[in-house]
Amino acid sequence: MVRIPAIGDVTGTVRVRFTPDRPTRRLVFREWPNGPLQAREGAHLDAGPVRARGLTVTVAHPDPTTLVVRLPRTLAAGEPIDVRMPYRLRLPGAVPDRLARSGGTVRLGSFYPVLAWEPGVGWDTDPPTPLLAETSSTPTADFEVRIAAPAGDRLLTTGGAAGPGRYTATAVRDFAIAAGRFQTFTTVAHAPGPVRVTAAVERGAGASAQDVAYRAQAALQAISARYGPYPWPALHLAVVPALGRVGIEYPTMIFLGGEGIARTTTHEVAHQWFYSLVGNDQGRDPVLDEGLATYVQAELDEIWPYLDTLPDPRSLRHRTGQPMTFWRGRARNLYALAVYADGARMLRALGHPAAVTCALRRYVAANAYGIATQADLARALEAGVPEARRVLAAYGIQHR
Repeated sequence: MVRIPAIGDVTGTVRVRFTPDRPTRRLVFREWPNGPLQAREGAHLDAGPVRARGLTVTVAHPDPTTLVVRLPRTLAAGEPIDVRMPYRLRLPGAVPDRLARSGGTVRLGSFYPVLAWEPGVGWDTDPPTPLLAETSSTPTADFEVRIAAPAGDRLLTTGGAAGPGRYTATAVRDFAIAAGRFQTFTTVAHAPGPVRVTAAVERGAGASAQDVAYRAQAALQAISARYGPYPWPALHLAVVPALGRVGIEYPTMIFLGGEGIARTTTHEVAHQWFYSLVGNDQGRDPVLDEGLATYVQAELDEIWPYLDTLPDPRSLRHRTGQPMTFWRGRARNLYALAVYADGARMLRALGHPAAVTCALRRYVAANAYGIATQADLARALEAGVPEARRVLAAYGIQHR
């Protein structure tokens, strides 16, 4: 349940049914609104008390973004558990981030306690980043969400409406919401199956909902032709002026700034494959979403001339595979150059663009709905590109 008032805190209740694939004595939820950047902006998430199997259970907060649930006994692999907790979220104002209340519009991304399990590995406890970036790792899940919002608001969400106030999404790794007074336009993409593409533009955003929808439609069709089918029935894009030139991706749901539509739409749609369909631990392997999405954008929007104007110090190239902890305390432009720009340049340096496309298509097919690693990407590329091992090593990509 999510309650979005016209003024004040967002409240709700999270109910989770979780079945681990290895034994565990604890559950780990991440409270991303309490990250260093979001906290400075004014966000704060409180959750609890936590109940499991009808009992209130002990919890710990080893840091502001991590909620650990202590189980009374070990949960066996394949054994389900039901967990319930209420939460209260304080929103910042008109900030260029995933959480905001700007005028009459509310933006909710990574807003509730998120279960942080990586199948086959265990709990993801990566520290949050102080940058405007992600450190999340989440398994795919099915969502059923009830949302109460002010009368007259239009809601765009991950998934789609399944009845009055009820929204569902299948096989997605997070859930995001935009609520406000929007002008909307819907078209259908063939990716290759029919996909309803809806763009919603906040009044004052200086953009055309029709233009945004057609841009996303073209990107969906082009990307699916190269890297494999888009597997969900809808894609939603919410354009809000407070984001400026920023774009923020969620499964089947994208937030766009009114000034960045031409610059970011293709990149954010590419994340539907590289982050949403093929997941990654964004704290450990940011190149797997940001680098690959930038490569797709460079190929489709032909922005290689722009990328070639950016600095390309050789000393930075071998940092492309570094985790977000490496970039803490370093200038954001170095992170952007190494992960976004060099992540794309790395794939171009492989040569054989048709072979790279085939390799990325294999990578998507092999890792769809899972959480991939740098070694997964390396295996896909090395299977079809002769120079892959040498080039990937030069960019610091891990092979194991």
